[in-house]
Amino acid sequence: MWKRVKNYFLERFRRKNKTEIQKAFYLLLSTLTVLSFFVFLFISHILFWPETIYVISDVVGIIGCIGALYEFRKGDLDTAGKVLIGFVIAVFTLHCVVGDMFRSDPAMRYRIYITFVCILGTFFLFISFFRSIRQLVYFTALFIGILTLHFGVILHQIGGNKEMAFFAFEHYVTVSVGVIAATLISGLLITLIETLYTQALKQGDVILRQNEELQHTVDEQTRFLVSSNDSLKEFAYLTSHDLREPLRNISGFITLIKKQCDAVALSGEKKKEVNEYFDYVQQGVQQMEDLIKDIKEYSAINVLEKNFSPVAMGDLILQVRDTLDADITRMEATIYIQPDMPTVSGDKTLLYSLMLNLVSNAIKYHRPGVPPEIYISYKHTARGHVFAVKDNGVGIAAEYSDRIFYAFKRLHGKQDNYTGTGLGLAICKKTVEIHGGQIWLESTPDVGSIFYFSLKDSDRLFMMHDHDQTLPAANHQLGG
Repeated sequence: MWKRVKNYFLERFRRKNKTEIQKAFYLLLSTLTVLSFFVFLFISHILFWPETIYVISDVVGIIGCIGALYEFRKGDLDTAGKVLIGFVIAVFTLHCVVGDMFRSDPAMRYRIYITFVCILGTFFLFISFFRSIRQLVYFTALFIGILTLHFGVILHQIGGNKEMAFFAFEHYVTVSVGVIAATLISGLLITLIETLYTQALKQGDVILRQNEELQHTVDEQTRFLVSSNDSLKEFAYLTSHDLREPLRNISGFITLIKKQCDAVALSGEKKKEVNEYFDYVQQGVQQMEDLIKDIKEYSAINVLEKNFSPVAMGDLILQVRDTLDADITRMEATIYIQPDMPTVSGDKTLLYSLMLNLVSNAIKYHRPGVPPEIYISYKHTARGHVFAVKDNGVGIAAEYSDRIFYAFKRLHGKQDNYTGTGLGLAICKKTVEIHGGQIWLESTPDVGSIFYFSLKDSDRLFMMHDHDQTLPAANHQLGG
């Protein structure tokens, strides 16, 4: 109900700035409050004190409030304020001044204070509607005139009692000084409000201009990033295509040369040496192929386009397991997966690549003679879903726990018989950051490693800093 009333009367103010809308709202609230007060007085006077002058003044006040609301509806805030204040003045003049013409009581000389209280209330209404010193002076002159008229009425009712007349004059001077003091205070308030309002408008303009400049800068940077990202993707595609062509030629010619050498009679030792050379070249070609493939995959990860959708991590991990089935069987690896994996919001392709890299690394970097055991688990915290991939492999020294996530930072050389391009964990790091998370490592050499990564939960981003949390033990086994 209240919402409908507010929207009905403030409809014309919707296009104005926020400050004016709030001002109109508070003034509407004041008008409805005054209207409720006059309705209450009208009902009270009808039931308990049905004197004509009071009932008429109440009706006048109700009519004035309705007129003010009508001007509100038209969108004329200035006229609405003048109508309301004008009728309020008329009401307390009828109540106090005209009413006292027809009645007399022993405390007549004090009744001028009732007029003073009404004047103070009208001052507050005036400050709410207007910020004009000139209008304030006009109203003050009018109020003193009303007080003077009321003082004359009181003198008339007192009659020839000089002592009572003197007391009444003292009260008149007191309330007149009070009106003048209220005028000065109201003037200071109006000046202060106007100053603050002007400063707020200036600051608002400055903030708006700064926001526009910032938005322009952000738009320019976004366009630059989009253009750079597209150029990088195009460069990576063309580079991978152009590099793979000569690699295929090298591989083809090496195969032909090897066939020619096989047809030539060579000693057993010499033939073994030549075949080793051919194998080195083929390994180099294959490593170059893998490197180009990883570079293309790394550059294709778009930080600006997030094709997020619900991803069931349990199903995704099973897909990773199926992809690595041959390696799992060959290495006699065992994978333990915690049941009831969550569904997260993310890019399924990127998350699949993330899990594939982590699990394949756990299989690849095993200790000689020790079958790989891999535990995949997660824990939901106040910051989101935190996943862990734990292995019993070679481990990593603490000083290398950060650098391994950067591109081409390989800790194992060719002599260690560990293949790789040095981009796998860099791809993992970029993927996790796109998903608003963080990836980190806990590891002990010759014992094993635990790779953690966090993913956002709903619309919030969760960054894990308390890396020492213990995740629940996995208890679902898949293996070869």
